[in-house]
Parts: sequence; C-alpha cells; structure tokens
Amino acid sequence: MRVSRGILSLTVALALAPVGIGFAHGGGSMGGGGPTGSAAGSSSPENAAKAAYNAGVRSIKEAKQYESDAAKASNPQKSAKALDKAHQHYSKALEQFIDAVSQEPKMYQAWNYIGFANRHLGSYDAALSAYAKALELNPAYPEAIEYRGEAYLGLNKIDEAKEAYMTLFRESRGLADELMTAMRRWTEARRTDAQGVAPEVVEAFSKWVDERAGIAAQTASLAVGAQTPWK
Repeated sequence: MRVSRGILSLTVALALAPVGIGFAHGGGSMGGGGPTGSAAGSSSPENAAKAAYNAGVRSIKEAKQYESDAAKASNPQKSAKALDKAHQHYSKALEQFIDAVSQEPKMYQAWNYIGFANRHLGSYDAALSAYAKALELNPAYPEAIEYRGEAYLGLNKIDEAKEAYMTLFRESRGLADELMTAMRRWTEARRTDAQGVAPEVVEAFSKWVDERAGIAAQTASLAVGAQTPWK
C-alpha cells in the first residue's frame, strides 16, 4: 500500500518548526551521542530523532535485501513474496523517517530517505517533495540530487534528470555514474514499455546518455593521466 498524502503533508508542516541541531553529512547510521549535561536525557528530541533515523536505515537495508532475494528467486511466486516483504519494509522505513523529522525537522538525511522510501513505493511526486526539502536544508547534498534524478526518471522527466546528471558530473562523479546507470535502465525499460514516451524521445535520450558516457570516460582518463608521475 502507499502512504497517504496526509502523512507527507504532516511532515512538511513539521519542517517549519525551529530547531538548531545539525547532523553529520552522510546517509548511514548516526551515533547515539547528543548533547551532554543535566538537560540532555535519552528522551531528548535529538536522540529520539537519531533512534528513529537509525531504525529507518535498518529497514531500508532489509528492504534492499528482499529486493535482492526477489531478483535471485527460483520462481515467480518466491519473487513476488520477496517483493511484498521489500514493500513492507520500505513502508516501515518511511514511517520511521517521518518520525525522525517530526523530532528534528532539519535532519536533511531523514528527508532524503523519506524521498528514497517513497520512490521505491512508487510515490514519485511525494519523493520529489522530500528531496526538495533535503536540498533546501543542505543544497550541497549530492545523494539527494542523485536520488531526485532517479525520481525524475520514474516520472519520465528526462530534462530534469539530465540537469541532475550534469550537476553531479561537476560535483560528484561517482554519483553521476550511478545516475547514468539508472538512465540506461530507464532507456531499456521504455523500449519495452513506453508509458506514453515517444520512441524518438527514448532514442534521442539514449544517444545523449551514450555521448555523456563517452565524455565521462575521456575525462576520467585525462584525470588519471594527470595524476601519474613522470618516470
């Protein structure tokens, strides 16, 4: 099932609340730390947010494991069962990340994962809203740019996906490569199921992807050559 739009609206409202605590950059689990002193207890909003966030990260990992199991399943029934389990864990993760931002509305990593979970649940518009919030809080967060690029592909917004790729190409080459892989998957998928995208649009996009892949390979070679010391 999909999470209701009402829940996402609630998270946007919660994001307007003031907060002054920042979190380390990255998409992994967070340490339990938090402020010290008599005013800081284990039930502080910061610690509650971290606990919810870390629980969400665990749920995402479990969901991805079920997706992997589905891909390797020996028959369609086992694959469908594993995908259903993955869906359940993405839904669980979404609730956990929503809980995190309800405690700490400026936790941009959790907003990023709200987008990630929504995207894997097929709620692309909700995903884009969450990625936008993550980037509003931290404009230099490349993971959100990459994930948002994949959400654009899910909505067949290829111009926006191209823009995301070009940003990553300048700022985070590894994530640009990940988005490039997603672009190739999108091209193959639309050749099988166009979803209203004209064949000439798909092929033009495929040509653009091939051209950008060539440029990426050339610039990578130049970078390696520039770093090689003279013998």
